[in-house]
Amino acid sequence: MRISFWLYSSNLEKSFDFYRKVFDLDPEENLKKSKGFSVPIGIHFELKISSLEKPQNAGSIEINEANIEETYERFIKNRLPETAQSDPKKMKGGTFSGPWEYPGGMALFLKDPDNHSIFFMEW
Repeated sequence: MRISFWLYSSNLEKSFDFYRKVFDLDPEENLKKSKGFSVPIGIHFELKISSLEKPQNAGSIEINEANIEETYERFIKNRLPETAQSDPKKMKGGTFSGPWEYPGGMALFLKDPDNHSIFFMEW
């Protein structure tokens, strides 16, 4: 399982320079005029930095390589409220939706009571 945390950056080059020093990143590696970059933190964690003011996953946690079937069964067993809403931005707090099939895998969306998003991805 890999966990990703997203953060917004108003100056991508400045952020990259900062995280390059903190995590000893290769200066040629991640920036390449993109809208963001990733910082691996060990084998299970990753920090994603985006220059978009409202990145798709703003304020969210993404859990990659999750076992979607097992996670879904746990949500059902623990009686988490389920919704048919497929757009995480429109989901009510305290609910989950999915599993949803995407090219290459499956996903479950979860909104906590404070409307923070957690995405479980099986890629």
